[in-house]
Amino acid sequence: MLRRPLVVLVLAAAASAASGCRLFRPVNPNAPAEPTPQPAARAPDAPGAAAPAPAPARRSASDQRRGLTDANIAAMVLALNNTDISYARLVPSRAERADVKEFATRMLTDHTGVNGLVNDLLAKLDVVPEDNTASLDMRDESANKRDMMRELSGHAFDSTYMANEVAYHQKFLATIDSVMIPAARHAELKGLLGAVRPAVAAHLAHAEQVRANVFQRR
Repeated sequence: MLRRPLVVLVLAAAASAASGCRLFRPVNPNAPAEPTPQPAARAPDAPGAAAPAPAPARRSASDQRRGLTDANIAAMVLALNNTDISYARLVPSRAERADVKEFATRMLTDHTGVNGLVNDLLAKLDVVPEDNTASLDMRDESANKRDMMRELSGHAFDSTYMANEVAYHQKFLATIDSVMIPAARHAELKGLLGAVRPAVAAHLAHAEQVRANVFQRR
Protein backbone atom coordinates (compact mmCIF):
# COMPACT_ATOMS: atom_id res chain seq x y z
CA MET A 1 0.00 0.00 0.00
CA LEU A 2 1.36 3.41 -0.96
CA ARG A 3 1.85 5.61 2.05
CA ARG A 4 1.46 9.36 1.60
CA PRO A 5 4.28 11.47 3.09
CA LEU A 6 3.54 13.24 6.36
CA VAL A 7 3.97 16.67 4.73
CA VAL A 8 1.28 15.85 2.16
CA LEU A 9 -1.09 14.81 4.95
CA VAL A 10 -0.33 17.99 6.91
CA LEU A 11 -0.95 20.22 3.90
CA ALA A 12 -4.14 18.32 3.10
CA ALA A 13 -5.35 18.79 6.67
CA ALA A 14 -4.59 22.49 6.55
CA ALA A 15 -6.44 22.92 3.27
CA SER A 16 -9.37 20.93 4.64
CA ALA A 17 -9.56 23.12 7.73
CA ALA A 18 -9.65 26.21 5.55
CA SER A 19 -12.57 24.82 3.55
CA GLY A 20 -14.49 23.64 6.63
CA CYS A 21 -14.05 19.92 5.93
CA ARG A 22 -12.33 17.79 8.59
CA LEU A 23 -10.24 14.89 7.31
CA PHE A 24 -8.99 13.94 10.75
CA ARG A 25 -10.57 13.58 14.15
CA PRO A 26 -9.76 16.73 16.12
CA VAL A 27 -7.78 16.66 19.32
CA ASN A 28 -9.62 17.80 22.42
CA PRO A 29 -7.07 19.68 24.53
CA ASN A 30 -9.62 19.98 27.34
CA ALA A 31 -10.14 16.25 27.76
CA PRO A 32 -9.55 15.17 31.38
CA ALA A 33 -6.19 13.60 32.07
CA GLU A 34 -5.97 9.93 32.94
CA PRO A 35 -6.01 9.43 36.73
CA THR A 36 -2.59 8.89 38.24
CA PRO A 37 -2.30 5.38 39.75
CA GLN A 38 -1.88 5.48 43.51
CA PRO A 39 1.05 3.52 44.99
CA ALA A 40 0.20 0.35 46.85
CA ALA A 41 0.21 0.44 50.65
CA ARG A 42 3.64 -0.30 52.08
CA ALA A 43 4.35 -2.37 55.19
CA PRO A 44 5.99 -0.49 58.08
CA ASP A 45 9.78 -0.58 58.12
CA ALA A 46 11.51 -2.70 60.74
CA PRO A 47 12.87 -0.77 63.74
CA GLY A 48 16.18 0.87 62.92
CA ALA A 49 15.83 0.35 59.18
CA ALA A 50 17.01 3.21 56.99
CA ALA A 51 14.27 5.19 55.34
CA PRO A 52 14.11 4.58 51.58
CA ALA A 53 15.08 7.42 49.26
CA PRO A 54 12.02 9.22 47.92
CA ALA A 55 11.20 8.52 44.28
CA PRO A 56 11.72 11.48 41.95
CA ALA A 57 8.51 13.39 41.42
CA ARG A 58 6.95 12.92 38.01
CA ARG A 59 5.82 16.14 36.43
CA SER A 60 2.18 16.20 35.41
CA ALA A 61 1.08 17.49 32.02
CA SER A 62 -0.20 20.67 33.65
CA ASP A 63 3.21 21.20 35.26
CA GLN A 64 4.92 20.72 31.90
CA ARG A 65 2.58 23.26 30.25
CA ARG A 66 3.09 25.91 32.92
CA GLY A 67 5.06 28.87 31.57
CA LEU A 68 5.50 27.42 28.06
CA THR A 69 5.67 30.00 25.30
CA ASP A 70 5.15 29.44 21.58
CA ALA A 71 8.93 29.85 21.22
CA ASN A 72 9.41 26.95 23.67
CA ILE A 73 6.85 24.80 21.85
CA ALA A 74 8.59 25.50 18.54
CA ALA A 75 11.90 24.34 20.03
CA MET A 76 10.20 21.16 21.31
CA VAL A 77 8.68 20.34 17.91
CA LEU A 78 12.00 20.88 16.14
CA ALA A 79 13.84 18.81 18.78
CA LEU A 80 11.36 15.94 18.38
CA ASN A 81 11.67 15.97 14.59
CA ASN A 82 15.47 16.25 14.68
CA THR A 83 15.59 13.35 17.14
CA ASP A 84 13.91 10.96 14.72
CA ILE A 85 15.95 12.27 11.81
CA SER A 86 19.11 11.44 13.77
CA TYR A 87 17.86 7.91 14.45
CA ALA A 88 16.96 7.34 10.79
CA ARG A 89 20.46 8.34 9.68
CA LEU A 90 21.90 5.38 11.62
CA VAL A 91 19.87 2.85 9.65
CA PRO A 92 21.45 2.47 6.18
CA SER A 93 24.80 1.14 7.42
CA ARG A 94 23.44 -0.98 10.29
CA ALA A 95 20.02 -2.46 9.42
CA GLU A 96 19.60 -5.74 7.55
CA ARG A 97 15.85 -5.73 6.79
CA ALA A 98 14.41 -3.91 3.79
CA ASP A 99 11.25 -2.89 5.67
CA VAL A 100 13.32 -1.28 8.44
CA LYS A 101 15.31 0.68 5.85
CA GLU A 102 12.10 1.71 4.09
CA PHE A 103 10.62 2.91 7.38
CA ALA A 104 13.73 4.96 8.17
CA THR A 105 13.63 6.58 4.74
CA ARG A 106 10.03 7.60 5.36
CA MET A 107 10.94 9.07 8.77
CA LEU A 108 13.84 11.03 7.31
CA THR A 109 11.67 12.48 4.54
CA ASP A 110 8.59 13.21 6.63
CA HIS A 111 10.24 14.77 9.67
CA THR A 112 12.53 16.90 7.50
CA GLY A 113 9.46 18.13 5.65
CA VAL A 114 7.60 18.97 8.86
CA ASN A 115 10.62 20.93 10.08
CA GLY A 116 10.29 22.99 6.92
CA LEU A 117 6.61 23.66 7.60
CA VAL A 118 7.36 24.63 11.21
CA ASN A 119 10.17 26.99 10.20
CA ASP A 120 7.99 28.62 7.54
CA LEU A 121 5.25 29.24 10.11
CA LEU A 122 7.72 30.60 12.67
CA ALA A 123 9.05 33.06 10.10
CA LYS A 124 5.50 34.18 9.36
CA LEU A 125 4.68 34.60 13.06
CA ASP A 126 8.09 36.18 13.81
CA VAL A 127 8.75 33.57 16.52
CA VAL A 128 12.30 32.41 17.29
CA PRO A 129 12.59 28.91 18.86
CA GLU A 130 13.75 29.07 22.47
CA ASP A 131 15.02 25.97 24.26
CA ASN A 132 13.56 24.93 27.58
CA THR A 133 14.07 21.95 29.90
CA ALA A 134 11.89 19.67 27.74
CA SER A 135 13.67 20.37 24.44
CA LEU A 136 17.11 20.03 26.05
CA ASP A 137 16.10 16.76 27.74
CA MET A 138 14.96 15.41 24.36
CA ARG A 139 18.39 16.14 22.90
CA ASP A 140 20.21 14.46 25.77
CA GLU A 141 17.98 11.39 25.58
CA SER A 142 18.41 11.05 21.82
CA ALA A 143 22.20 11.40 22.10
CA ASN A 144 22.32 8.55 24.63
CA LYS A 145 20.15 6.30 22.47
CA ARG A 146 22.22 7.02 19.36
CA ASP A 147 25.39 6.10 21.22
CA MET A 148 23.81 2.79 22.22
CA MET A 149 22.47 1.98 18.72
CA ARG A 150 25.79 2.79 17.03
CA GLU A 151 27.21 -0.33 18.66
CA LEU A 152 24.58 -2.61 17.05
CA SER A 153 24.05 -4.12 13.62
CA GLY A 154 21.87 -6.68 11.87
CA HIS A 155 18.92 -8.12 13.76
CA ALA A 156 20.04 -6.57 17.06
CA PHE A 157 19.96 -3.12 15.50
CA ASP A 158 16.65 -3.70 13.67
CA SER A 159 14.83 -4.86 16.80
CA THR A 160 16.29 -2.08 19.00
CA TYR A 161 15.64 0.65 16.44
CA MET A 162 12.03 -0.37 15.83
CA ALA A 163 11.25 -0.73 19.54
CA ASN A 164 12.68 2.75 20.05
CA GLU A 165 10.59 4.13 17.17
CA VAL A 166 7.40 2.84 18.80
CA ALA A 167 8.31 4.45 22.11
CA TYR A 168 9.39 7.69 20.41
CA HIS A 169 6.12 8.11 18.49
CA GLN A 170 4.06 7.28 21.57
CA LYS A 171 5.90 10.06 23.41
CA PHE A 172 5.47 12.46 20.47
CA LEU A 173 1.71 11.92 20.43
CA ALA A 174 1.38 12.28 24.19
CA THR A 175 3.37 15.52 24.12
CA ILE A 176 1.24 16.94 21.30
CA ASP A 177 -2.01 16.07 23.07
CA SER A 178 -1.27 16.92 26.68
CA VAL A 179 1.36 19.66 26.46
CA MET A 180 1.91 21.43 23.15
CA ILE A 181 -1.63 21.87 21.75
CA PRO A 182 -3.12 23.02 25.08
CA ALA A 183 -0.23 25.45 25.66
CA ALA A 184 0.05 26.93 22.14
CA ARG A 185 -1.17 30.52 21.93
CA HIS A 186 -1.06 31.32 18.21
CA ALA A 187 -4.05 29.72 16.49
CA GLU A 188 -1.91 28.83 13.46
CA LEU A 189 0.67 27.01 15.60
CA LYS A 190 -2.10 25.12 17.37
CA GLY A 191 -3.59 24.27 13.97
CA LEU A 192 -0.29 22.99 12.59
CA LEU A 193 0.21 20.74 15.62
CA GLY A 194 -3.31 19.39 15.17
CA ALA A 195 -2.64 18.72 11.50
CA VAL A 196 0.64 16.92 12.23
CA ARG A 197 -0.89 14.67 14.89
CA PRO A 198 -2.78 12.18 12.65
CA ALA A 199 0.31 11.64 10.51
CA VAL A 200 2.45 10.96 13.61
CA ALA A 201 -0.22 8.46 14.67
CA ALA A 202 0.16 6.81 11.25
CA HIS A 203 3.91 6.64 11.84
CA LEU A 204 3.26 4.88 15.15
CA ALA A 205 1.00 2.30 13.51
CA HIS A 206 3.64 1.71 10.81
CA ALA A 207 6.38 1.34 13.45
CA GLU A 208 4.31 -1.18 15.41
CA GLN A 209 3.79 -3.28 12.28
CA VAL A 210 7.46 -3.28 11.30
CA ARG A 211 8.48 -4.06 14.89
CA ALA A 212 6.11 -7.04 14.90
CA ASN A 213 7.64 -8.29 11.64
CA VAL A 214 11.17 -7.97 13.04
CA PHE A 215 10.35 -9.86 16.22
CA GLN A 216 8.58 -12.64 14.29
CA ARG A 217 11.90 -13.57 12.77
CA ARG A 218 13.00 -15.35 15.93
